[in-house]
Amino acid sequence: MHRCRESEVILAFVIRLGRSYILEIRGQVILMKIITFILLMTFGILDSQELKTRSFQNLPEKSDKPILIYMKTSWCSICKIQIHQIERDSELKRLLNEKVDFIVFDAEKSKEKIKFFGKTYQYISNGNSGIHELAMEISRNKKPLFPTWILIDSGEKVLFYQEGLIDHRILKLQINTSTSHCVISNKKPSEN
Repeated sequence: MHRCRESEVILAFVIRLGRSYILEIRGQVILMKIITFILLMTFGILDSQELKTRSFQNLPEKSDKPILIYMKTSWCSICKIQIHQIERDSELKRLLNEKVDFIVFDAEKSKEKIKFFGKTYQYISNGNSGIHELAMEISRNKKPLFPTWILIDSGEKVLFYQEGLIDHRILKLQINTSTSHCVISNKKPSEN
């Protein structure tokens, strides 16, 4: 009975302190706010790797990395799911930052001229909407589907092509596999 009364007193003490969360256990005072803050900051820092994306305009002239294009639109719900998967996977973000030049390309919102592998592509307007010419060029049968993932080496060779949602684990495997076996060439496939 004595132990029950002691725990009730401690509980009442905690409730009275309100938001400070000071909890007394067997004579030791633990500042729960500080501990919680430190833990949250530690886990937050570990998983806060920022995803670095490029645009077609700021691609380096010569790079040892292949280019990974993630083609999407703003209205595509599957595209939003895909981005959410990427943001939650720190290993995938690391691979995208280190192993490829990662481009997020909105096929309907990108209206500037894009120079890619020596060719210039323009936005094709259709009244209030439109699509970028590059989206049609890099799509199968010139009919873009969203999302689309395309991994291209510097010789314009397509190493990987995927239309629709791709599991983040498969994307990691594909990036690792393609970049470890990738032979970078400055020649077009027809010149080899």
